[in-house]
Amino acid sequence: MPTDREAEEIKKAMAYDLIDTIESNSEKNNYAPAEIKEIIKAYIAGLVQK
Repeated sequence: MPTDREAEEIKKAMAYDLIDTIESNSEKNNYAPAEIKEIIKAYIAGLVQK
């Protein structure tokens, strides 16, 4: 079980990964809430497969 500090670092890393994923798509400037949910679900599914 991670410590409180480790848990916070994990959350920050996840948020950074998601921001990086969204910003890396230079073709798209705006995302609908449903699209962001899809990105988050795909990110989580990718973590489960590791």
